[in-house]
Amino acid sequence: MSPDLPSLAEGRPLPHVYRHDEAGTKLCLWLPRKNEWLPQMPLRETYFPWTSEWLNYFEEWLVTDEWSGGGEHPVPKRKRWA
Repeated sequence: MSPDLPSLAEGRPLPHVYRHDEAGTKLCLWLPRKNEWLPQMPLRETYFPWTSEWLNYFEEWLVTDEWSGGGEHPVPKRKRWA
């Protein structure tokens, strides 16, 4: 929730995040379809270091405007209207 990443980006779309309708930013840290993370995996060995690495690349992106963290950028799903 803090710091507010969109504010730091000064209006630029955030790189390597998932879109969602809730508060905060949903970082793209792993690919669910590749099972890179499972609930039994310790957060201290997965989410915490992955988040730290993501923030490092984000700070670099703030200066260079280029994402050098690699990975696949999530493509938003189209909403189906019933």
